Amino acid sequence: MKTLLKLTLLLFLFSSCQSTQKLFDKGEYGKAYYAAINDLKKNPSDANAQRILPIAYQEAATKYQQDIAAAKDSKGKKGQVLDLVYDGYESLQKMYDAAADLKAESGAFHPKNYHKELEGAALAAADARYNRGIALLARKDKVSARKAYDLLKIADTYVPGYKDVILKKQEAYDAAITNVVVSKLDQRFGYYSINGNFFENDILWNLNSIGERSYYKFFGLSYGQQSDIRVDQFMDINMYDIWFSNLATNTYSYNVSKKIPVKSDKMAGSESSKTISATVYVTRRVINSRAIMDYRITDAHTQKLIASDRIPAQYTWESLSGRYTGDPNALSARDQAIINGVANNRPSYDDLYRELTRQIMSQFNFSMRDLYR
Repeated sequence: MKTLLKLTLLLFLFSSCQSTQKLFDKGEYGKAYYAAINDLKKNPSDANAQRILPIAYQEAATKYQQDIAAAKDSKGKKGQVLDLVYDGYESLQKMYDAAADLKAESGAFHPKNYHKELEGAALAAADARYNRGIALLARKDKVSARKAYDLLKIADTYVPGYKDVILKKQEAYDAAITNVVVSKLDQRFGYYSINGNFFENDILWNLNSIGERSYYKFFGLSYGQQSDIRVDQFMDINMYDIWFSNLATNTYSYNVSKKIPVKSDKMAGSESSKTISATVYVTRRVINSRAIMDYRITDAHTQKLIASDRIPAQYTWESLSGRYTGDPNALSARDQAIINGVANNRPSYDDLYRELTRQIMSQFNFSMRDLYR
């Protein structure tokens, strides 16, 4: 057993060395460097990893240094250049940290600590994004504010809390957001007793799901009246022409048949067929319903109409139950479902209204995605 374990370990170490050597031979020096680090963590006396480590480091470090120099000499956009410089120094620092963690610095292998250079690159990248963001914010329009917010977020990523970036991010976000208040939601139920309290919540949840990535926020009736938020748009919604039919019941029947094989008594192995049939008697219970929703969106400052539409909905509730006479083998799966059907209790007006609003919300969401994407 011990011999088997030793053999397995030797095969694993040999495989690891082979992998590191292959990466080195292919010129993938960065990967070979980290592979050598992993080999030495498993076996500090791994001669091949000790040999590859300093060479792979030097080759990879030279490549990163060349990338940094090329970025600094390029005429690309300032932000992109600073990102490339930072990425280069970050890669160099990661190689140093990996060696320091291994405590591999010995002999001719002395990886450089690029902490100061990395800090400087992060500071330069944060400063450039911050200054550009502040300049855009000063334009005081929503498009510029959105760009400013994105830049200030990047600045805060490079140097968390850089200057007053947290306050400026919030200022940019507030300026970038379009606040839409549902200022009217009129549900005209007439003489029907319906609980429609859910509808406003459904509308706001769906709208905010659509607008959260596009700098739009939606507020309900009470919030818009009581809060000091800046209102940019008003949305008025009317639900009307709400109607439910009486329960209608009718009965009908239909015949079904099929051919089935039967064995012949006269000749061994021969088959013939016969037709079997059944009659299905159905009781159908139906309630029809309908509703219409109008919406109108206007600019809060200019009163200009932004969008409006009318969305109709129709829903039919149906319950089928039945019985049959004849041969049950003639019945299809659909026939069986009718026969096994239960005369369900008629739905309430609340249930029917929810089905209508589901249809309306599906069409409404499609229009809102197009408007607020």
